[in-house]
This record gives sequence, C-alpha cells and structure tokens, in this order.
Amino acid sequence: MYELFVLGELMTGEKHGYMLQDVLKNAVGLGRKISSGTLYPLLSRMTEEGWIHLRTEEETKGGRTKKIYAITETGRARFLELMAQPLDANPDPDTEPTFRFKMVYFQYVPKKVRLDCLEQYLHIVKRAYKHVADFESYLLTHKPEPEKQRVQLLRVFDHRKRLGEVEIQWVTEEIERVRSQED
Repeated sequence: MYELFVLGELMTGEKHGYMLQDVLKNAVGLGRKISSGTLYPLLSRMTEEGWIHLRTEEETKGGRTKKIYAITETGRARFLELMAQPLDANPDPDTEPTFRFKMVYFQYVPKKVRLDCLEQYLHIVKRAYKHVADFESYLLTHKPEPEKQRVQLLRVFDHRKRLGEVEIQWVTEEIERVRSQED
C-alpha cells in the first residue's frame, strides 16, 4: 500500500521525504500513522529497486541536506502494475486505504483499470453489506439472549447497513461516471 502511495505521489512530481511523510500522514487518516522508521527504509528499498531516484541538495537554512525523490521509468511501470493489481476479494485492514489511494491516482491509468478497481470494490462492499444483513436477519428471527445486547447489536448493524448503502450508491454512481468518460 505504501509503495503505491509513494509512486503515485511521485507521478505528480519530485518530492522530498518529509513532504511524502506529511502527505501520507494526512492521507491514511486519523487511525493510522507512518513513522520515519517505516517510510525511509521503504524509500531506500525503492531506490535500490530502481523505482525511484534520490537526489540530494543542501538546504539554505540550517545547512541540512534535503533528499529529493523522483520516479523512474521502472517506477512508472511498477506503479501501473500496482494500480492494475486486483483488490483482495477477502478484504483486510489495508483494502479500503489501498482503494482510496488508487482512486487518488486514477488520472494516471487507463479507464479499464479504473473501472476494474471500482467494480472490485463494489463487490467487496456488497459482500460486507450482505454479511451484515444476513446476521441481522438471524438476530431478528432467532432472538438470542440477552435481549438488551441483541437490541444494541441490531442498532450497530443498522448503522453499518446505512453506511454500506451510501457506499454502494456512491461507487455505483462513480462507475457510471467513469464509464461515460472518454478514455
């Protein structure tokens, strides 16, 4: 996921490490953090792989050296490969952020890749919705005890279903929007 982010950000132009870390920190949301201990080894590995190029320049204030990263042609190919990789049909905690990252960089990939990604995500969201609806149906039919917990669980499921309905609608509309675009 972080590889995709770094390559996607570098598709927009050169960036220094601190800027990548700052943008990533804001992109992953409140619940996730990326430390320098995660990002800089990743940048080193990506440089070794030939996906990005490192250039250093001296900063005028404080005399520190600024590391500036740029994507290479090999990195562009890797970026396109990552964008075309299917989302995992059995989602894990990285599935949703990976989907969001992919959406941010849709302008760099063909229409087919965008549509495939959106349709895969729609399938994942619909499966999650069905899972919640099925369990809700079970609770309504079998009425397990304790009742207070069952009632509260039904409230939680109502919340999840409503979020799912909105997400299904949005992704469906986005698929139609992308389909109507010229490639």
